[in-house]
Amino acid sequence: MAEGNGEIKMEEKQSKEEMEYIERTEDFSKLIQYGLDEKVAGKLDEIYKTGKLAHVDLDERALDALKEFPVDGALNVLTQFLESNLEHVSNKSAYLCGVMKTYRQKSRAGQGTGTSTTPKAPDEDKIKMILERTGYPLDVTTGQRKYGGPPPNWEGPTPGTGCEVFCGKIPKDMYEDELIPLFEKCGKIWDLRLMMDPMAGCNRGYAFITFTNREAAQQAVRE
Repeated sequence: MAEGNGEIKMEEKQSKEEMEYIERTEDFSKLIQYGLDEKVAGKLDEIYKTGKLAHVDLDERALDALKEFPVDGALNVLTQFLESNLEHVSNKSAYLCGVMKTYRQKSRAGQGTGTSTTPKAPDEDKIKMILERTGYPLDVTTGQRKYGGPPPNWEGPTPGTGCEVFCGKIPKDMYEDELIPLFEKCGKIWDLRLMMDPMAGCNRGYAFITFTNREAAQQAVRE
């Protein structure tokens, strides 16, 4: 009986070790060598394996900021980063720094730092159709969403004074899929910058639209 019990315990121990074993990428050791906590490095390595982020995407500023964070805070930040839509994020290192900054601000303000509240997201299918139709890029940071600038194959002059329009009182859940068709009626858009509130996860209620000429901007103001 004793031998039988011993065999069962050995099997249970082996099974537990197998469950605890997690395959790591070759970049995991680089994160440890850089000085990141093992749990933080492990979470970051999990993100690497999703393909949403690569080790080469992170600069020293982002890695140093993660090192300074308490472990629990860093894990929460990385969870929020993983849940973010990074499709139009060109600088993921800066975006991660923005997520960390917002996390700190929420912590100091006594606001929740979890991910339970999810604001209405933009309609990515409609935005994709607009980008394919116009050929414009969309670059997303924690502070703004910038569409265009300059138009593809643009050979004219850079828009001067009087070509930019301020648009306020925008619904907080409105994005490019609704704004761009609206302003395109006034003329050719150079770029559109929708300002974002990283604390709330929605837009700030205003945007700046630059047209390729002053006439289009004046038309937008009239309408």
